[in-house]
Amino acid sequence: MERFINWRDEWLLGIDALDNQHKMLSDGINQLVQACHQYSESENGDKEQQKTVLSELMDGLYKNTRDHFRFEEAMMKKAAYPGYASHAHEHAMLLAELKSTFSGRLERGNCYMDPEILKALKSWFIGHVSHSDREFANYAASGKIARAVD
Repeated sequence: MERFINWRDEWLLGIDALDNQHKMLSDGINQLVQACHQYSESENGDKEQQKTVLSELMDGLYKNTRDHFRFEEAMMKKAAYPGYASHAHEHAMLLAELKSTFSGRLERGNCYMDPEILKALKSWFIGHVSHSDREFANYAASGKIARAVD
């Protein structure tokens, strides 16, 4: 199966900690989507074991995303970033969407992912990193803050 999200260096922000976390999150999304496809396509095998793996991947992605958002928001607060409130709101909305989209399906024993949901998740991730996070990186690089991203 082709990777769901193919990382592009043009998404790099120039803030190593954020860039590394973004790469890790894209890998986590890829692993979860691939596992969902395998679960949906398997006709035999231990569905309970597969469901456990999916649950662990989902929990890992959720926790890593939450921790990344906390880290990023702490940087924004330290930098007195003027777009902090709307950015934090985007984060809260995505966390809620992750929880309801994947966890709800797993609890019902169904990991079929509607292509539109996957497309929206991918679009959100790419858009958020390449636009919303880029705005913060540009603010940080503009010299308006002193070492807030170190």
